[in-house]
Amino acid sequence: MKIYSIIYVIALSALAFTESWGQVTESPRVEERSVQDVTIKRVELTDRYTIVHLQYVDRQRSVQGMPIPGMQRNGATIWLDPETRLYKPGEINTKFKLIKAENIPTKSQRMPVKGGQVVDFVAYFERLSPGIEVFDFYEGRATNPNEQTWNFYGIHIKNPKNKPAEKPVKVAPKPAPQATEPQFIENPDEVAEEPVVQKPIFGQLQGTIYDALTKEPIPGVIQFSEAGDSLSVRTTSGAYRVGLDLTQAYTFRVGAKGYFGEAFTVSPADSSGGQQFTKDLFLRPIKVGESLAMSNIYFATGKYSLLPESTPGLERLVQLMEENHTMQIRIEGHTDNVGDFDKNLELSRQRAEAVKDYMVQKGIDASRIEAKGYGSTRPVAKDQSAEERSRNRRVELVITQE
Repeated sequence: MKIYSIIYVIALSALAFTESWGQVTESPRVEERSVQDVTIKRVELTDRYTIVHLQYVDRQRSVQGMPIPGMQRNGATIWLDPETRLYKPGEINTKFKLIKAENIPTKSQRMPVKGGQVVDFVAYFERLSPGIEVFDFYEGRATNPNEQTWNFYGIHIKNPKNKPAEKPVKVAPKPAPQATEPQFIENPDEVAEEPVVQKPIFGQLQGTIYDALTKEPIPGVIQFSEAGDSLSVRTTSGAYRVGLDLTQAYTFRVGAKGYFGEAFTVSPADSSGGQQFTKDLFLRPIKVGESLAMSNIYFATGKYSLLPESTPGLERLVQLMEENHTMQIRIEGHTDNVGDFDKNLELSRQRAEAVKDYMVQKGIDASRIEAKGYGSTRPVAKDQSAEERSRNRRVELVITQE
């Protein structure tokens, strides 16, 4: 009887040691964050949850109406976006959803705060898998241009993959029938062969956003979609990193206030057997008189109807206008010299108008957009080959007011 009591005490001690070992991280190290008003005070791991303790302090009270990244703010009200996720860097499909939150609303309600008020709140997520000791905290996608995303990058915690709780089991004199144990000891390969599900191949995209003229890093945002989620990764330093599933193709949109945006794609064919990608972006500053060829705007042959594959480029143009509220532009249409001159002139005007109509339908004020057609009068290449004619058939954007 005494022997079993001792074993029971040892077992309880091992259980307590297992639950507490590596499960709480006070003031975790964060490599980068996009807002100073919110800090992570503690991260706890339980059997069911990843519990993130946060604190909000209104340090920007003097800027009325400024939206707080990660906590949508309207004047002096805050709330937590219910689409917030935790991600493992380098494995975009390894994500953990927000379950609930305490002391802060997550849906239609708003929490009013006073100047200098400190708000401690807690977010409960799905439990991080053992072994994930660095993760990213991504806010859900912004719902309008005036909102900013709230991101924490590289949150370091204690979450070891292997726990020492198995050691007491080895020394405990646990009586058990030998007939049941040899199946697991003598044939370990049979157990290992059961999970035959092939895992995705994960990689990571990283790089820096630069000013194309000064070559200095600039803050910006990288937007993309994955598994139905629209993700927006902001960087204040210019450096960014994004986890990828290398079995899928991605289209990234990169933007910065006061700069022309860019887009690029990453596909499995680009991997060349590696799992790390580096993509530095050099964005051109927006200045009056600057022109930008919209090479990704497509029309049906001889017509002014926009083709579906033009949507990404058109959306980037809309985003550019939304991010630069005072900017005005001129959309210029151009054709090659094949066919009737007057018809080409009219076609170029109609194509420019089609781009303008799309932007107006998306909410851009028509007074900010001028549409003009030049036909074949402004070629950028000789009209002697099919390739040269293709270059001349284009739509350009010209800045008329910053």
